[in-house]
Amino acid sequence: MTQINAYPRTQGQPGARNHVFVLPSVVCSALVAAEIAEAAGATAVAHQHGCGHIGQDIVQTRALFAGLASSPNVAQSLVVSLGCETVQGRSVVDEIVRHGRDPHFVGIQDRGGSTAAREEGIRIARRLKALADAIERDAADASALTLGIVADRKDDRLADLVAHAVARGARVVLAGSDDADLSGLSEPPAPLAVGSEPGSSSLSVLAKDPGAQSARVLAVASCRPQVIVEFPAENQPPSSIALVPVVGVAAAGGLHAAIPGEFDIAADEAAVDIWAAVLDVFSGVPAKSELRNSTTFAIPRLLRTM
Repeated sequence: MTQINAYPRTQGQPGARNHVFVLPSVVCSALVAAEIAEAAGATAVAHQHGCGHIGQDIVQTRALFAGLASSPNVAQSLVVSLGCETVQGRSVVDEIVRHGRDPHFVGIQDRGGSTAAREEGIRIARRLKALADAIERDAADASALTLGIVADRKDDRLADLVAHAVARGARVVLAGSDDADLSGLSEPPAPLAVGSEPGSSSLSVLAKDPGAQSARVLAVASCRPQVIVEFPAENQPPSSIALVPVVGVAAAGGLHAAIPGEFDIAADEAAVDIWAAVLDVFSGVPAKSELRNSTTFAIPRLLRTM
């Protein structure tokens, strides 16, 4: 068994990180959410979603929000709603509860305006931060790891990394572009929707390609991995996302050769080196993505609306 150190959870797998996540359910509440997070030492994100959605876009956005808030890397979550958005904050809370978590809620319109909602949110978030800070890392096994992998290029190390993780009892959630070669996988992957948690299969793949590098990383992050490994195209920089550390693996040429310091894994390192880095990051070593401190994201839209 490979021992690692992780934050224990009363529900689900242990976390590689211990965030208090302040989630705006709509772009209109993003500023209040950011102010709450800053005052409480929590983690917020900024996005342009939550309103103007129709049909399956509503379902996907709500599922992605709930998937991020249900991450093992999230100790506590607070949903900040405006009140008139399409993707209602309370419906996001209900979806998080369905995943077995205990989210909290503050509504700007419910509280009579931004100032009162901000003050209430800060009180809640500070209490949640105190609860999270009381959790200490404890020994766990690599079989408690769900590893996300996002591939936007062909790389011989990808299949070896999957085999290495699966052999040690870890689950793998995979997303790949048309340029990635997934033919060498050790077993057929099970299809997985955005925001869903992997089932009994050791290997799952996103059933629908989100269509862009950053969107793949975000979609995989919503499926509960504690750590993500990314193989970006050699003309693209490595990605960053709040909540889930992303271990960037460099290619030999292109842009990657010009910015080697932005990657955790060099082009000449092997799959076993990537796995060792994943275990280190899981146990608390910062990934390069975390040093960039990105808190923005964009969800791919299924339907074009104004």
